[in-house]
Amino acid sequence: MTNMRNMAVREGTLNVPMNVTSNYNCAVTWSVVPTTDEFGGGEIINPDCVGDPSLEILYSVNASGLIIRNSTTTEAGHPISTSGLYVAECKNNGSRMGAKLVVVRKYSDPAT
Repeated sequence: MTNMRNMAVREGTLNVPMNVTSNYNCAVTWSVVPTTDEFGGGEIINPDCVGDPSLEILYSVNASGLIIRNSTTTEAGHPISTSGLYVAECKNNGSRMGAKLVVVRKYSDPAT
């Protein structure tokens, strides 16, 4: 699991890949600690590709990793923000890797 990397994207960026492996023999569990709930978070997808139904609007998974469908900074209309720490764990050998996704929101000065 060497392909994960820290990333920064603009809010609203679609289909951000969190690639993890090209080894199809690795059953991967994905979890997240979102910036909107740093003491919470939890499992997104288990090794059997079964995910939390409340997070399906935010995430999907394919052969190479996790896809973040829509990059968000707040929970508005979503269960969590997608900005946060992502952890992938290969259940076959116990290796773990993490990467941070920073989602940047456009700032508008109300005085202008």
